[in-house]
Amino acid sequence: MYRTFAVVLLCLSALTAAAATPQIVAGSQVLWLQADGSVWASGDADPVRGDADAQARKTFRRIEGLSRIVSLAINHDASDSAAAIDADGALWLWGELAEFACTTETCKQPPHQPRRFEALGAVRAVALGRQHLIAIGRDGKLRSVGSNERGQLGSGPLHNESRMQARLPRVVDAIPDAVDVAAQGDTSIVLRSDGSVWGMGSARWGLLGAEGRWRPLDFTDPAHAQPLRIAGLDQIKAISLGRFHALALDADGAVWGWGVNESAQLATPALDLVALPPRRLNGLDAAVAIAAGDDYTLVLKQDGSVWARGGNVYGTLGDGGDELEGDLRRVSALDDKAVEALFAGDYNGFARTRDGRIYGWGTNDAGTGGFDAASMDEGPLLPAVLDLGRQPPAPSAAVRAGAAAFAFAAELDSDEIREHSELWINGQRVAALELDRSTPRSHRGQASLELTPGVHEYELRGEAQMQSGAMRALRGRGAVVVTRDGIEAQFRAAAATQGLLAAYRQAIAAVREVTPLDARADLRSTPPPPPEVLDAFEKTLGQRLPRSYRDAMRTLGPFVLGTPGERYPAVALYPPVRLVSLEDWAERALRAVAESDTAAEMSLRDRDQLDRFRLFAGEIESALQRLATQWRRERLAAVLPESVYLIVPDPALKCAGRRAHQRIADFFDVRVDEDSGEERYFAWAQSAECDLDLIAALGQSVFEHYTAVLRANGVVFVRADREDGERSVVTPERLEDGDDGALLMRLSGGEAVTEY
Repeated sequence: MYRTFAVVLLCLSALTAAAATPQIVAGSQVLWLQADGSVWASGDADPVRGDADAQARKTFRRIEGLSRIVSLAINHDASDSAAAIDADGALWLWGELAEFACTTETCKQPPHQPRRFEALGAVRAVALGRQHLIAIGRDGKLRSVGSNERGQLGSGPLHNESRMQARLPRVVDAIPDAVDVAAQGDTSIVLRSDGSVWGMGSARWGLLGAEGRWRPLDFTDPAHAQPLRIAGLDQIKAISLGRFHALALDADGAVWGWGVNESAQLATPALDLVALPPRRLNGLDAAVAIAAGDDYTLVLKQDGSVWARGGNVYGTLGDGGDELEGDLRRVSALDDKAVEALFAGDYNGFARTRDGRIYGWGTNDAGTGGFDAASMDEGPLLPAVLDLGRQPPAPSAAVRAGAAAFAFAAELDSDEIREHSELWINGQRVAALELDRSTPRSHRGQASLELTPGVHEYELRGEAQMQSGAMRALRGRGAVVVTRDGIEAQFRAAAATQGLLAAYRQAIAAVREVTPLDARADLRSTPPPPPEVLDAFEKTLGQRLPRSYRDAMRTLGPFVLGTPGERYPAVALYPPVRLVSLEDWAERALRAVAESDTAAEMSLRDRDQLDRFRLFAGEIESALQRLATQWRRERLAAVLPESVYLIVPDPALKCAGRRAHQRIADFFDVRVDEDSGEERYFAWAQSAECDLDLIAALGQSVFEHYTAVLRANGVVFVRADREDGERSVVTPERLEDGDDGALLMRLSGGEAVTEY
């Protein structure tokens, strides 16, 4: 019986030792320490997340290999390394800095797998820099490992040692009584038991205080290999280090800040070229906790209120805003939540309450620290409770059958007070958003939608009240093209079975059934010339045409894509009778420049091209003189967007048995002369490549024109095979003012596609 009782006591003791205080560290990933000592992660795909999954995610998964953890750290400037300390004081590393724990030159474990750093011994605190770490041993002595190029290790030579030498821990004898550490880039900050703050390494951004002698306009970055006391800081009991600024909390509850103030994280107005020495921050007295984020500051006061200031682009100030420079404000959503601790990531803020819950706010984008899988909103979130079990909403029956789930999102423009916007699809209203600048987060809104594959007509309707008080109608129309596996895959599949030009015509016709398209979508083509025509032209030319040109003529035939009558079409393949020497082409271009001022009517594209020719007319003439002999034998075969396809006969060099080079070159491509170092336009005429796949190049150009001209006509693309609940987002975009005073709109966003 006594033995059983002893075993029970032993188990209870072990459980008590494994208990941890919930904690968050975050960069592009969010690492969440649980009370049971396990660590869970969400965010961007990277070894820091602790797994080999290649997809960013907003769900939390446990990091295997970590247990009984009591503390976490991440390097914020790179967000590529993480560390954990277990109940025995052992340090675990994963990510880029995990190589410190390797006993050989090459690690066998993958970088996402945590490795125990045996050589460092037992520690009670750790901070990670870009290529170094500093830790406090259980004896209070400061230990450092890694690169010492800027003196960030606090001892030893100012240079990078060998990889194996850099893994050897060293003791910083000058600091035998460290109680807290922080690191950023190549800078290390240490709090000592007497309440003084010391720094070493890079003085960049003024992080070592005024004594660091950093001067931004001198572009210097003085290194401090020995610990330097940061003047003006006494009786400090907590420190926190952001990317550009640092914070300290003294025994009286005052908050001190120093460094660069480019986002007003320290004071108003914002200053980005002058580093501020340590100064007491106004409005932040009676503080009990501090946290420095990427470019923002969080402070917890004795009354339980949370205050924030600085960069708010990602909503890190807790009000859903998107300011570059945010003045001091109270995070009212955390009032009465009994907050006891704060954590600041790069793009998210977090607060722990007395009952152990964690509130998070800021960006919810899976690639930049997203943490709320149940929310389809990827923009700034107001404080919300983190939940390990929260999953993306289950797809509907329509989505399971192949429909696309996407979001319609809108936000007030800078000159608007409020807005009512509606999205109609195929004649039915599917979403309505009410936006108002008067309350937090109400200046943006979002609605979830579903559409089956195909082409759907949309209309934008609504009205907006401007800052001037005037009311303006909102109006727009276009199409939503929904595909199962992406618009490019659909286009390629059609081109493979029907031919490139037929696929283009069919795709354009499907969209024109629901919405108008301008003349940029027009395609003119003629049947391919018979082989004997090409043979006859070769006899006239006195040489063989490149095989790729003959293949393109046989497969596609001559065509022109773009506005009819435009001098420079978007994509074209010309028949042999249109081939001209580059000398003739240059002369025509120069003549067009001279004639352009007398042209009665000219499209904007023509005018733009001729203006560019005018600017580089001198280059054209000098290139003609430099390459007169060679240019007389070159031929222009096809015109692509601001490019030419060249056939360059060269008897001195054979390319797979053909005495011709071929390439696509930009009209205004700048090349550097290797001998003189002079930058020249049209230098591409001196060289070419052998094996250009002209059919593939034209196919890519036709597809890029297809997506670009549709987007220009208010068409968006949405795909139905998104994984893990991710959704495309479409938003209204202003175009111009209508004749009746309305704001003309179109949808933008959706699936990202290649465009020229």
